[in-house]
Formats: sequence, structure tokens, C-alpha cells
Amino acid sequence: MSSKIEFAVQMTCTSCVKAVRESLDNIPGISNVDISLEKNTVVVDTTLTTNEVLRHLQSSGKQAVVKGHAGSLAAVAILDVSKHIQGVVRLAQINPETCIVDGTVDGLRPGEHGLFIHESGDLSKGCDSIGECYIPSYFKPSELNRLYGNLGTITADDHGRAEFRFEDKVIDLSNIIGRSLVITENPAGENVGKRLTCGIIARSSALFQNSKTICACDGVSIWDANNKPKSTL
Repeated sequence: MSSKIEFAVQMTCTSCVKAVRESLDNIPGISNVDISLEKNTVVVDTTLTTNEVLRHLQSSGKQAVVKGHAGSLAAVAILDVSKHIQGVVRLAQINPETCIVDGTVDGLRPGEHGLFIHESGDLSKGCDSIGECYIPSYFKPSELNRLYGNLGTITADDHGRAEFRFEDKVIDLSNIIGRSLVITENPAGENVGKRLTCGIIARSSALFQNSKTICACDGVSIWDANNKPKSTL
């Protein structure tokens, strides 16, 4: 199932629009592109991961950042508890029965790993303080032969990167905001091994809900944010 993703793309002229459109032309998995020079936005209807579309946009030579996802509710989990494993997972409730899970994670051991939702968003002790796999009181695992918070298996390539996009027909995004998303050492099963990294599932902008071009926290524009010096702390 395809979904819409909104990007902010730095464009100043019709030539910019042409370059952006050409970067997305004839790409399998992209079915519709709506470009606004006035708003500096690109809305893409796609079955690709957010990161894949972003790479295509950036191949035009223009800066691009994600603004929002279609759906009644959207969320994002930044996986940065581990120094060696970093990633972003986005979730969008595109209809009452379907949640899109879309992520890119780097630094993993090549092979299969588990992806889970855990009970708590308490990261005070890293991934040790987030509780167990989340199962709402009303949910009956026996009916679907899975735990509610078990999102299945993701696979890292030889470079340690896992890129994934799938539909989940069980979770309701409104029930998991504030909880944690976890990647485990082994794929879902009886022994998932260590919790490798985790992050809080936080509400994010849905389609057309994010009009910001300046970050309120530091006054940096979205175009300068990628060039902002990193903290030494």
C-alpha cells in the first residue's frame, strides 16, 4: 500500500523544479509527485522508504528534509541510545486498520534482528528501563498468533544497514505514543537476545501539519540545520 510523504525542498526557480521532478521520474515505487515552488514542498505517493525517496530528491542537488506523513496520526522514534547503532523509524496510521512502519538503522550486525514495541518510554537506564514487550489488556495474542508489540524481523545488509517499510494490521498508533521502539540482537522468537538500541515513540507532524522553516529551539533554519556544528558534549 502506498502512502504520501511531504518533504521541504530548497527550490528558487523553475529549473530547480525541473531538476527535482527529474530526480523522481521513472522511479519504481513512486506513483505521483506534487511539487510547489511557492511553498518549497514536494509531496510523493510512494511504497519506498522515506530514506530512499530522500536520497532521490537529494540527487537533484537540492537540500531536502522530511516534513510529514499522510495519516490520522504520525510518530517517530529516534534510536540513539547506543553509540554504535543509530536510526530513525517513522510510523503513520494511514487508516484505522493499517499502520505504516518505515525505518533506516545503521551499525547493526549483518543479518536478522527483532523489532518490538515495549511498555515504557523511560530511558533513564537505557533499554533496561523500558519494561517488556507491550501487550494491551484487551489484546488476545492467541487470536493472531503474535504479541501486540512484536513488529517482526528486520534485516541488516553487509554494511550493517537495515532499511524497511511494511504495513502492520495490529497496532494502533494512538496506543503506543510515549512507549519505546526496540531492536533486539536476534529476530523475533523465543530468544531475542540483547536489546541493542531503543527510542521513545513521539508524535510527529502528519501531512501538511508542519509549516516551520525556523527551529524554535535555536533559530536555525531547516536548510542550515545539517551544517550546524555538532555539540562536543
